[in-house]
Amino acid sequence: MLQVLTVTAASELAEALALRRRVFVDEQGVPEQLELDAHDRPGADCHHVLARLDGQPAGTARYRTTEGGIKIERVAVEAGVRGRGVGLAIVMYILGELDGSDRPYVHAQASAWGFWEHVGFVPRGPIFQEAAIDHRRMDYDRSP
Repeated sequence: MLQVLTVTAASELAEALALRRRVFVDEQGVPEQLELDAHDRPGADCHHVLARLDGQPAGTARYRTTEGGIKIERVAVEAGVRGRGVGLAIVMYILGELDGSDRPYVHAQASAWGFWEHVGFVPRGPIFQEAAIDHRRMDYDRSP
């Protein structure tokens, strides 16, 4: 059973951050000082989301308001459960939390561009580097 929830407890945030560490720091080699930032502190200006598959942490993301809209970021899914709809469930949950006037966007890693296009995001602007990984801004297209 897959469940997605907004993080409200310190223990849930700890699970989300541990999962992100496994994916971004251990697996992808992103320096920890780049992965964790001020938005990860309790009471920060963002919302964290945690997905559980059969009761175990399976994926996470966060979203926050920026000058460019609502930025969905730090989307991470445990390696052993990729391809089982966890990432899609997380993104759909976040989109469901937003209202029609919000402008969701991501800085998508090159390896995930197909995923984001499948969800309804379209590429905008040039390719750029974050943590030595190719990224591209992608905006959510609400049109049918």
